[in-house]
Amino acid sequence: MTAERLSDKAVAKYLARHAEPEADVATQVAERFGHALIVPAYAEYESLFRLLASVPGGPAGPVLVVVVLNARKASASAVHDANRAARERLERELPAPRVFSEAPPIRLFAFGGGALLLVDRAAPGCFLPEGQGVGLARKIGNDIALRLSALGRLASPWLHNTDADTLLTRDYFEQTAPLDADRTAAALYFYEHRFEAEPDLALAGRLYEISLRYYVLGLAWAGSPYAYQSMGSCLAIPTSAYAKVRGFPKKNAAEDFYALDKLAKVGAIERLSGAPLSLEGRPSDRVPFGTGRALRDLTGKRRSLENFRLYHPLVFGHLAAWLRILDRIASGAGLEQTLAELPAASPFFRADTMREALERFDASRAIAEARSKSSDPPTLRRHLHTWFDAFRTLKLAHALRDGGLPSLPWREALAEAPFTGLSASTEEDPEELRRALAEEERKLSATPAGVPAMAEVAAA
Repeated sequence: MTAERLSDKAVAKYLARHAEPEADVATQVAERFGHALIVPAYAEYESLFRLLASVPGGPAGPVLVVVVLNARKASASAVHDANRAARERLERELPAPRVFSEAPPIRLFAFGGGALLLVDRAAPGCFLPEGQGVGLARKIGNDIALRLSALGRLASPWLHNTDADTLLTRDYFEQTAPLDADRTAAALYFYEHRFEAEPDLALAGRLYEISLRYYVLGLAWAGSPYAYQSMGSCLAIPTSAYAKVRGFPKKNAAEDFYALDKLAKVGAIERLSGAPLSLEGRPSDRVPFGTGRALRDLTGKRRSLENFRLYHPLVFGHLAAWLRILDRIASGAGLEQTLAELPAASPFFRADTMREALERFDASRAIAEARSKSSDPPTLRRHLHTWFDAFRTLKLAHALRDGGLPSLPWREALAEAPFTGLSASTEEDPEELRRALAEEERKLSATPAGVPAMAEVAAA
């Protein structure tokens, strides 16, 4: 543990003002750990124990696994039953724990070469508030690990996050070791889904993964600094960066998307190219959207699979044009000047659609505000890309789709997109296409994502 980490002002401020109450339990933990792994568990049972069996040893010392069992009072009875079964199995199969708290119950078990800290926010009287969910569960676990780090009891500067349906690799902790945690805001592990044997479920899983990779490849081709997978199951965050963005939002879904959106503005997002984590592709209704919900919707009606569509490739062409406009504005050009130079009538560009989308974002006002805060072109460019973030990028894609660039059948989109490398092979089996896109995405690991020139501007 370095003196710098102990005196990290961002960490100290976060722990004093924004940490969840459960973080105080770290003061009762006398052991020192090499690595921390945080796992929210909601209605998990077999999958949770498969994950735990896959946790490898760590090069920096024993591993602390923080499992945050969670539910809301109004959660379905099946959720409470699964949580109770998981709780009882842990208590049955692991040695007698040390009890740190009863409200909520927090217990430390010996586990593997390290320990498992069970934070039970699924116990009666300790449920998560309505409207909150996995985001709060992640925040609780990370806040505990962060305080352990500040106390000098966690050697690694990384807060490793995953989900209960993930299988880790043997080199899981080694993959982040070469990275400079002081210059990195987050690291994202490569992933692959495990697919069900039932044909429709397997096809749905492959199509959904294709859509995830297609979107990120399109963003990267367009030059977006937000071209990464927003997956809490594949995420590691340095302690200082976690504190700077005030942890995870307490949302019931998309907490990983919003956390990464903020992290991309404070440092580099490294896309790891090592052995992939294995994610379970299964339908579920745990959260309003995401992998489980998408697969449930896709398999609900056979027609959904037959009509599966991807964004029109021209959506990413328009995004690329907009990002170039932002760069020109950063160099002194005016918004109206640059928009006037766009082709008024072209089969490949919809200037009217672009203008309508930008009006929804109130782009003129945002650009004026960015100029008022900027003293030089690099600073203005950073402010513009901070404003036009991952959320607004997605909103622009939706606006273009709904305003005249409708999504295409998935094979057609793959064939026409300039960033898939699949123009001559889109009639192949979906599994082959999924693998081809995965290999294309793996190439992105050569360069980090994130708002450009952030570190240089901050240092200046």
